Amino acid sequence: MQIKLRIDGQEKTFTNDFVKARVFRNALKMNEKMRIEGNEISVDTFDEMINFIVNVFDNQFTVDDIWDGIEAGMLQSEIMRVFDSVLNIGGYETATPSEGKLAD
Repeated sequence: MQIKLRIDGQEKTFTNDFVKARVFRNALKMNEKMRIEGNEISVDTFDEMINFIVNVFDNQFTVDDIWDGIEAGMLQSEIMRVFDSVLNIGGYETATPSEGKLAD
C-alpha cells in the first residue's frame, strides 16, 4: 500500500507492505463509528481517520504532513482509499452509508 504526500515542496511516496492485524481491528472500529454517524461524520472522527492513516504507515510521516501534503480536493478520497484498502486486506468489504465519502 502506498500514499503520496508533498513534503517540503517534493512529492514523497510512503509504502507499507505489512499491515498489522491491530490496524485492521482499528479499521473495523472506525467503520462502525462511521456507520453510526452516517453522512454527518464529525470533525473528531475525521481527525481520527487522519491519525489512523499515520498509524497504517507506521508513523513514517505526521498528521501535519497529511494536512499539508495532500491537495484539499483529494483528501477525502485518499483517506477512504487507504481505509478501504486496510479493510479489504483483512477480508472485510466496506459498506459505509456515505458510499466511501466523508461528509462535506
